[in-house]
Amino acid sequence: MKLQHVERLPDTPNPGRSVRRLAASATLCVLVSVCYWWQPDWLAPVTLVPAWFWLVPAFTLLAFEFSRTHKRWCVAVAAFWVVYAALMVEEVQSLVRSGSRPTSEWQAARASGRAIRVVSLNCAAANRAVTAELAKWEPDIVLLQESPGREHVDCTSRELFGTDGGFLWSSDTSIIARGDVRPRNVDRDSHFVHAQVELPTGLKADVMSVRLDPPVFRLDFWMPGFWIDHRNRRLKHRRQIREIMQRVENIEQAGPLIVGGDFNAPPGDPALVPLERRLYDSFRKAGRGWGNTGTSAVPLFRVDQIWVSPHLRAESVTAQKTLHSDHRMVVCDLALTWTTKPVSITKRTQAWRRKP
Repeated sequence: MKLQHVERLPDTPNPGRSVRRLAASATLCVLVSVCYWWQPDWLAPVTLVPAWFWLVPAFTLLAFEFSRTHKRWCVAVAAFWVVYAALMVEEVQSLVRSGSRPTSEWQAARASGRAIRVVSLNCAAANRAVTAELAKWEPDIVLLQESPGREHVDCTSRELFGTDGGFLWSSDTSIIARGDVRPRNVDRDSHFVHAQVELPTGLKADVMSVRLDPPVFRLDFWMPGFWIDHRNRRLKHRRQIREIMQRVENIEQAGPLIVGGDFNAPPGDPALVPLERRLYDSFRKAGRGWGNTGTSAVPLFRVDQIWVSPHLRAESVTAQKTLHSDHRMVVCDLALTWTTKPVSITKRTQAWRRKP
């Protein structure tokens, strides 16, 4: 029996299917935008995903469809995602601001005692090797989380600042500074420590090193417990931030205030909103480059943050890769302004971020 050869015709685009895919992409853009704007606690797992993540499948689909048919539809849907990126993806602005640092103005201000450098670093379960990476950044104030032992923190203080250094230690968070460090709150069971720091230049600042409870490590999103655990962790973060703000409210507004560390929550998380009453997120103001810090090898999440009062102007904030930690360190250059004018942090109204 002789087999007959049948030539296979090339696949032809299906216009109806393409339109449905593009419509689904536009709908997803709207839904994701509403989620990141509103951020209800019961959708906490959704907004833990970095906002930029959704751009990857969106523009992959658009590139595929643009090469086939419905180019006008593709351009229209792309416009949706471009607006989303401009409003919701902070990395867009920080990458645009990429450039040399520190600025010459900041260096001059530091030489005259009107600027400081703050470094925040998670020590990866008290790994002593991590602190060896601090010296090359010449910090004035260091905020440690998952802190090494007291003796090692003392040794690090002397290595960085010699006899001019001081420190405040607890089992989880610590503060090291060039100058006098006076304890204001030290509690082994607390998620932060508070000290008043006076630098050799005479500059005084209230400083807090923070580490909120770690995120929920489970991916079984089809289980109700997954959503419940994430919601409960958001509520726990709210309580922890309220405790921090209770202490912040008792601090006079006359002087600078620095609150930084590992918040274990993404920027813009509703649990962090109360901080905006007295502080602003320095990276959102002056972040440069890719600012995500978790993990050091694959930085997807910006959980390490430094918040400061309007007395300090953020000049440059970057995330620097580390060799021995699973977090990148945050290097924040600040200049003294002595202003009392409130700093606008985010364009998103807080009315949407209702407390439970």
